[in-house]
Amino acid sequence: MGFPEHIARVLEAYGIRTDTKAALYELYLTLGDEVLDVFADYSDRVSAPSLLQPDDTLSIRREVVERYVRRNHPRWLEGTPTPSLWHPRVAEGRASGAAVPLGPVGQSLLTILPPDQPTPDGVLVLGRNAHLSGRQETVSFDVVARELDDALAIAMAEGQQHTLPGSVGQTTGSFDGTRSVALLWEIQPNVFKPAGERNRAIAKVYRRHRNWHLVTLAAALDWLGQQKCATYILRGDALQATHEMNPAKPMSESIGVNHDRTVQAVAATRGLLLVEPTDQDEVELLDSIVMNHALRQHVLRMGAAAAMWRVIDRDPRLSVR
Repeated sequence: MGFPEHIARVLEAYGIRTDTKAALYELYLTLGDEVLDVFADYSDRVSAPSLLQPDDTLSIRREVVERYVRRNHPRWLEGTPTPSLWHPRVAEGRASGAAVPLGPVGQSLLTILPPDQPTPDGVLVLGRNAHLSGRQETVSFDVVARELDDALAIAMAEGQQHTLPGSVGQTTGSFDGTRSVALLWEIQPNVFKPAGERNRAIAKVYRRHRNWHLVTLAAALDWLGQQKCATYILRGDALQATHEMNPAKPMSESIGVNHDRTVQAVAATRGLLLVEPTDQDEVELLDSIVMNHALRQHVLRMGAAAAMWRVIDRDPRLSVR
């Protein structure tokens, strides 16, 4: 495991420090070949590449992201699929997931918003294996700002930036197509809410997109409904265990409460019921790949009903399973 041989020789010729090479390799694993192109351009602009520090790779990452958005944003607007930004680590930088435009945010999604609330202005994009973690069989849903300048500002903003750059926030889960099972385990902002000087540059576009959580979750549930799969959604109480957060720094109670409120609000507008999984559902989940190790252990200890809801259509004639 490591850089392709010809790249390794180039880095040796530049005299790049060992810790800087390690940081570059980490970027290469998650962002692919463009890291090397940007690194070459960056090295040509500095007097002594051998003095590059690991922290210098942050500038390389930002330039990779900017190039990615400028190249792909017009394609998303015209409905053309592109490679994802984030690469699955198992591919060792040599392959990416996919970003598949689903069209502008339409009226069917906007009906979930109260009439006095701003509506996100952008294109809905489905990510396949496109999450930062590089976990296989993931599906993510983002609303990318329609204006290129807005998308670039969001992409450069401070935050988690877990999925598609240009999106304020996303809903992500795992989809097991073989067993027709899906689990949504994240409704998370990509950028931090502007406060004071933090992310001041995106304050206006953030306000316009602040209902991203409702729109992306509704889009996820609509898409999974079309796949006719058994769909589950993580409960707020199980977020900390699933994401393996440090027990010494417990998650704020309000995060779990707001997560559950979002799920319940969207389910109600979509005519969906949130019910406790049955024992048979739990067996089905444990046989599937939709849970990570941490959540699997949590379910084995506490049961699936303590960790998630199953989504059921109110009209049994429309139930998918």
